Amino acid sequence: MKKRILLSLLVAGGAAAYYLIRRLEEKVQKTEEEDVTFVKIDEDEAEYSNEVDQISELYPYLSKKFIEKVFSQNDKLNEDYPDETLVEIKHYASFGEESDVNHFVRLMQAAGYELNSNEEGNDFIVIKKFYNEKGRLISEIYNVANQVNSLGGLYTGYEINEQ
Repeated sequence: MKKRILLSLLVAGGAAAYYLIRRLEEKVQKTEEEDVTFVKIDEDEAEYSNEVDQISELYPYLSKKFIEKVFSQNDKLNEDYPDETLVEIKHYASFGEESDVNHFVRLMQAAGYELNSNEEGNDFIVIKKFYNEKGRLISEIYNVANQVNSLGGLYTGYEINEQ
């Protein structure tokens, strides 16, 4: 008798759980369908150079517009900071609640970066000093920006100073 009651309760509990899960799935699906807004991205493939397209393949989390803007500064950066110039680059990044901040911190520290953050631990200044060589500065910018974006953060800029 006790086994029968227990079995009946288990079956009833399972059925109730199944019903609740189905209702929740239907509600989530309905909400997703109503709340989805598609944004058209105006990135016409034809308007970017071959170099930008190639760089974009290496850094999938960066927009072509960003890549083009940084790439256009390459000659000036190489002129302002010639080979063997000791430079310090500061990258600025911000992370929201959905971001993988801890993973970002571990990766950057392992790569030799110094990190400073605000009290909440979601805005960072990522610092690295090195002797420059041709193309290294834009590569540095692309690498850090791509890493920030891939982990759900927002790369907000950089600052370069000669040491």
